[in-house]
Amino acid sequence: MITEAEISALESSVNEILRQHNMSFKMSKHFVKDRMNDSRNTPMIMIAELNSIFNRLTARHKESILNLKHNSTFNIRCTISHINMPCAVNKILSHSGEHHENIVITVMRKAEWKSKDSVEFLI
Repeated sequence: MITEAEISALESSVNEILRQHNMSFKMSKHFVKDRMNDSRNTPMIMIAELNSIFNRLTARHKESILNLKHNSTFNIRCTISHINMPCAVNKILSHSGEHHENIVITVMRKAEWKSKDSVEFLI
């Protein structure tokens, strides 16, 4: 079972790497409270899997994600673990420039899951 503290630590480590690109990922309450440890995710999702997914995602698709527009949606699909994470883009303008925040809406392990998003990042 993954704790909220582990998710927070994951968010921090991912965002530390992305800070220089004015980009971040934020896990929604639904992701953390409702879906992360849901019994329908079989086998249960492990923090190491999520860490690996975000490392590969940022290494392979960072520029493509940065090019998405405000309010765009996309799906992260791991072809190894069958973990899917639908996301939404929130571009925030401030005096220091534009920040690209990606909100991870939910998470599920399902090999045959059909994404409604036209943009999908396979890792």
